[in-house]
Amino acid sequence: MYELSKILTFKKFPRKEILFFDGERVNTIALIVEGSAYSSILDVDGVVRITSFHYPSSLLEIVFNYEDYLQNMPSQKIYRAYEDVLLLLLDIAAVKRLYEKFPRFYQLELMIMEPNFVIALKNVRILQAKTATDKIKLLKDYFPQIFQLFPYSYIASYLGIHRNTFKKVMTHI
Repeated sequence: MYELSKILTFKKFPRKEILFFDGERVNTIALIVEGSAYSSILDVDGVVRITSFHYPSSLLEIVFNYEDYLQNMPSQKIYRAYEDVLLLLLDIAAVKRLYEKFPRFYQLELMIMEPNFVIALKNVRILQAKTATDKIKLLKDYFPQIFQLFPYSYIASYLGIHRNTFKKVMTHI
């Protein structure tokens, strides 16, 4: 625990500040302690599209671009604080150096991978749903707190639904 405490840092970000930029190498894992954040990409049409939500006490508390990390690519996403956020930051290279001295730290990476895979499976189910109603219902079932923390326009963007359609469906659910 002492070795781990040497590579952990806390950092506060004010509302709307960028946590991680697109084009950066993915070298940090963050855990949201307080606040909320989201990630987005810029579509080829120049439209910002929400790609994920993050908040404490959920599978979504880990802020980490696992996809680009595994592919050893610069991040394609921007991570931004939706409200003031406190992150616990963990440098990936520092953790990997600890593997040699403490092989059990490899379990830390596995602990981070597992929720990412669970989230990916849920996201596939949500985004492959046939109708806007089905997408919204699944998101509500899997991650109900998103509807309390983020504006409907962000949620509609994430689901790939026009905001007017989203509002119409929400009045009937």
